[in-house]
Amino acid sequence: MASTNVIYLDNSDHPLMAPYQDMRHRNWTWVSGIFIAEGPLLAERLMQSSFQLHSVLVEHRYAEQYAQMAPADVPILVVPHDVVEQLVGFNFHRGVLACGFRKPELELTSALQIESSDETWLGLVAVNDPENLGGMLRTAAGLGIRRIWLGPGTGDPLSRRALRVSMGNALFLEIYRSASSQAALNTFKQLGVEVVATALTENSMPLEKANRHGPLIVLMGNERHGLPDDVLAVADRCVRIDMQLGTDSLNVSVAAGITLHHFSRIAQFNTKAPSP
Repeated sequence: MASTNVIYLDNSDHPLMAPYQDMRHRNWTWVSGIFIAEGPLLAERLMQSSFQLHSVLVEHRYAEQYAQMAPADVPILVVPHDVVEQLVGFNFHRGVLACGFRKPELELTSALQIESSDETWLGLVAVNDPENLGGMLRTAAGLGIRRIWLGPGTGDPLSRRALRVSMGNALFLEIYRSASSQAALNTFKQLGVEVVATALTENSMPLEKANRHGPLIVLMGNERHGLPDDVLAVADRCVRIDMQLGTDSLNVSVAAGITLHHFSRIAQFNTKAPSP
């Protein structure tokens, strides 16, 4: 149903404009209860998702289009281009912004149901660069990996940059967050999910030799320091991507893509559990 709540404005003083104020220096966090989607693609993906909309802000050229697309009760704020730039604090060319309400974070419990023996999770520990985070969420979605676990120190998947790099895929994933890595990984083990860490260590297995024997979670660590020792100690096994031509490592988002593709598309299924 088309929105019946179209509001034409010629300044940035309206209370509904508050979420969009000074976006250059502000990024709404989880405690705010809201997030911003930039540009037509992300705004439309937000409308297609299960997230509730706070409002949509558009330049005049998009007013009719988004009034037809948005739910009837969602305010469509129509403003001139110069007001948008004054409002957000930078030269904005996309013409569309949308604000969504955040959902409560999902809890990881032993009551969680594992859907199949070949289910793959992505787990991130202390991944704080929003572009790497968004890139990995986009890769996971593209490979059909719907469930994501975020450990301590990991960034916000609904931050402006992470959401943009994920191409809005963060809106359609099942994302869990835990304050304790050890507690979460022990929960995975209780659920029968193998914990596979990525690490350039002496006891790690070359990725191309790694099979799978059931549901698993692939853990990726901090862009500079990798996974912490306490996480590696809990892992069932470690895998690595061997480097050549003097390269010491890959960008974490690239490494995640290669590893997830291997386990979700290439790895042979072996019912016998590997040795730690």
